[in-house]
Amino acid sequence: MMSLGSNISNKRKSLKLSQEYVAEQLGVSRQAISKWETNQSEPSMDNLIRLAELFDSDIKELVSPEQYSEEQKDLETRIEQSQKDIKMQMSAVFGRILMLISFLGYIGALFDLSSYQLPIWYLQIWWGVLFLTGVVLTFVGARDYFNRKSGSKKVIWLDLLFVFSYFLYEMLPFERSINTLVTLLFGIVILVIKNIKFFIPTWRKPRSLDK
Repeated sequence: MMSLGSNISNKRKSLKLSQEYVAEQLGVSRQAISKWETNQSEPSMDNLIRLAELFDSDIKELVSPEQYSEEQKDLETRIEQSQKDIKMQMSAVFGRILMLISFLGYIGALFDLSSYQLPIWYLQIWWGVLFLTGVVLTFVGARDYFNRKSGSKKVIWLDLLFVFSYFLYEMLPFERSINTLVTLLFGIVILVIKNIKFFIPTWRKPRSLDK
């Protein structure tokens, strides 16, 4: 581990500052700076703070650069992980939105086929592709986030139930309006359970560095 004097000297030289300039800025003699850098004496806390300000650095970077470097790496890792968490959560959210849009669009098309003037197979493919895109986004987001958080895999099964809810429309024996209502209510219940049981508790947890 490098000494405080060596750290000060290396930092000063990296910024291409002379001992005279540093001494002038701190209001001390050039000999004082020389003694600090050769470990013949140590700067007071006030001078150490002023050195850090002059070097535009953290005091820890002067006292213990190795530890400071590790802390910076840890911080960058946490920020990167947090950004990835947000992306995965948003992926799952947009996936569910796409599934909902595709379902409502498909139901709307069935109710009023004449206004579309398109064959039913074309509409099925169009809304089906949107639905499958939503499914992929939902599962990729949920699986990645909860795998890295060591969360319960039950969220994946709830996502499967959420996807299944859209197939209820064709399976239920009632008229279209009732089938639509039941399907939407089933999907909403699944989403509420997921938020209460998994997402809300996760959002409320204090942030910590993933092991």
